[in-house]
Amino acid sequence: MLEEFEKELINTIREVAEPKNSVIRAYLGEFNNKEEMELLIKGGESFVFVEFVDEKYENVVERSATYNIHILACTSNKNQNYRQANKFKAYALCEAIDERLRNSNLCNEFRIEPQSAKASLNDITDYGYVYVLTRQIRTQFLEKDEFLCS
Repeated sequence: MLEEFEKELINTIREVAEPKNSVIRAYLGEFNNKEEMELLIKGGESFVFVEFVDEKYENVVERSATYNIHILACTSNKNQNYRQANKFKAYALCEAIDERLRNSNLCNEFRIEPQSAKASLNDITDYGYVYVLTRQIRTQFLEKDEFLCS
């Protein structure tokens, strides 16, 4: 169920990502690897990573899951105006994703609730400026068994 939901979540985010050539995929530790971050900064302007955080059972049939949506906006230009514009692009993309997810009904059939947003990374590197805005979302799942499906 988590795998199916995550794939559908990524595809839903892909619908609103600007520019349309933005990279949207599962987060696989890219921010912890200096070489990987260098490639990201050199490689483009906008990336969105979806990271599974946790899941817990609320009761016998209900469970909730939390995900982080990392919006990475970067520019090779270190000029303050470009950095500010870059950060505002991340805000705009976050708001577009929030709007789309609030109005989506994915495979879990429960609404997606945006939680907190925070700057996870705000750094000037040798390769340019990188800003990561992380939105945490929460949703629920209902275990489906023969009784519920009949």
